[in-house]
Amino acid sequence: RSALDQPVLCPSALQLLRRVLLRNSVLTAAVYQCVDAVGELMVTAYDRRISQQCAQIYIDFMLDYPHEQKALQKRIQHLLCNLGYAEDGGRRAVLNCVYLVVLNFPEAELVSKWGGLIFVAA
Repeated sequence: RSALDQPVLCPSALQLLRRVLLRNSVLTAAVYQCVDAVGELMVTAYDRRISQQCAQIYIDFMLDYPHEQKALQKRIQHLLCNLGYAEDGGRRAVLNCVYLVVLNFPEAELVSKWGGLIFVAA
């Protein structure tokens, strides 16, 4: 996680994290905390490529890893709360991530659980 705070190491750390997540074999609290840090980095990163990479990791994680209802709601609310982020790049990254949620989440789940939250906030 500390590598995410260092600009030189960040791209490599994100690639490594994505590969670990794609294997879907690590289910520790540290992974969940690391993805929360990726969600923050997605909003605050100055490099557009880093923001896009973070958004893809964040979405893949929400889709592929088990979540309690409250944890998933917290991650979606993180996106919605940051739609008003002060920096244009951060808002763009969050909007792109919300688009990926709408595009990739199962339609039935999106409508029944998240549709009202997403579309009222937007």
